[in-house]
Amino acid sequence: METKRKHPVGIQAAKTVTMKRTCAALLTVFTLGLLASCGGNKQQDTAYQEQCKYFAADESLSPVIDEELDIFHMKSKRDSIHPLYISEQEAIEKLMNQEVLLVFTTRTLTPSEESQLKALKYNPRTIALAYDGLALIVNKANPDSMITVEQFRSIMAGEATQWTDLYPTSKLGNIKMVFDNPRSATVRFCADSIMQGRGIKTDGGNVQAANTSAEVVDYVENHENAIGVVGSIWLDDQRDSTNLIYNRTVKVMRVSRASEATKANSYTPDQYNIAYNYYPFIRTLYALCIDPRSSGVPRAFSNFCWLPNPGQLIFFRAGLFPARADYSVRDVEIK
Repeated sequence: METKRKHPVGIQAAKTVTMKRTCAALLTVFTLGLLASCGGNKQQDTAYQEQCKYFAADESLSPVIDEELDIFHMKSKRDSIHPLYISEQEAIEKLMNQEVLLVFTTRTLTPSEESQLKALKYNPRTIALAYDGLALIVNKANPDSMITVEQFRSIMAGEATQWTDLYPTSKLGNIKMVFDNPRSATVRFCADSIMQGRGIKTDGGNVQAANTSAEVVDYVENHENAIGVVGSIWLDDQRDSTNLIYNRTVKVMRVSRASEATKANSYTPDQYNIAYNYYPFIRTLYALCIDPRSSGVPRAFSNFCWLPNPGQLIFFRAGLFPARADYSVRDVEIK
């Protein structure tokens, strides 16, 4: 009869101790891994919350973005996002560096910028929100308030430097063209969309930069020979008195695509003229969002601006033409 051999008690005990140590080691590794994972998620969440504190926008867009933000805070009960009003280029740079997850600009991302963000696992969303016009303003004492696109280009290029170059009988002397900021959406739009390859002469020329749109208005108000370039957002007369144009000593020029400007072929950047593309200098206002969370505040605010009511309605009431406008034009007979 075969007798089964039994392991000595010492060997069996050693195996039990070894198994316990192995299990304890595995449990320790698992616990440490879990803690590391939790710590990583906490760090990621903290970084995300920092990105969500602010959005960036070109300073020239501040009046209407402030209106959108006030209503967004009131409707959503969220007050955890705040604006950084800087130049358009600085805003794009903050987005590319993931310092913010939302910017408001008048241009889309370039293919290279999109590729860079996608390589970082972001999915950029470009939302067209509204259309405005690039407005030219002059002092109310200036009797000449019509200009052609070509005349505007010649001033920017440094070819027309005297008011007599535009109007032979003018007595205003040198033309002073004033922008808000060298890196602003206004300057970029002029360089990319208006000048057609002709450079903007700033060194020793008659084109100069202020700092903000409000300073442009102030300069034109105090200089009869100046032309200021601002977004039509600043033309609305329903806002705070610091943003008024029509109620101050400046007026809006009429701009013509023709070789000679007349009252019949030149237009101001009103909603109607923007809607029907009569006004020559029209640009698009965009929200560029890379918020990875569908419930994030940056994405919620960009979506709010895109919704018909109240987001798009706010743009309409501010004097812009909403991107999602559903409108019709009717002839009205006045008796």
